[in-house]
Amino acid sequence: MAGIRALLLLVAALLATPPAAVNAATLAEICKGTAFPDICTSTVGPEAASNPVLDPMAVLRMQVDAFNQRTEAARAHVKEAALTASPKARTVLDLCNNLYLDVEDNLGACRRAIGFKDAVTIRATMGMAAQDMQNCDEQFRQIGEPNPMEQFDASLVEMSENCRSLSNMI
Repeated sequence: MAGIRALLLLVAALLATPPAAVNAATLAEICKGTAFPDICTSTVGPEAASNPVLDPMAVLRMQVDAFNQRTEAARAHVKEAALTASPKARTVLDLCNNLYLDVEDNLGACRRAIGFKDAVTIRATMGMAAQDMQNCDEQFRQIGEPNPMEQFDASLVEMSENCRSLSNMI
């Protein structure tokens, strides 16, 4: 009798727990397995709260969406930074913008690979995206000027690492 009562209390507690709280705990558990758990939870947290199914595949999809949004923000920042940049830096910013376009292409390929649960392609596209960010940084090192895209590049590399980690979970 006590066992049945405990089971009923557990079921009642689970039913009373809001889905957002369950999803937050699930998200934290999934993101714990990534290279940058804080970035994982903060970039997909709002979307995860309303997602009915939360598993590594769903978190990966959300992370790729967040990655794309961050890439778009980086491209917008390129345009701002170019307004006050030196001629050499403007040339490099143009290259970086092209690299961000490549990243967006890679994210498209990654989305298709997610549909097929193709973890190898996901990891490859994320590796290419990370390389693009590093190429942008390297160009600024070569001209000896500070990189106005450094924070974007660093966060995008971290997001690509998280996507690679998540691909290992599918």
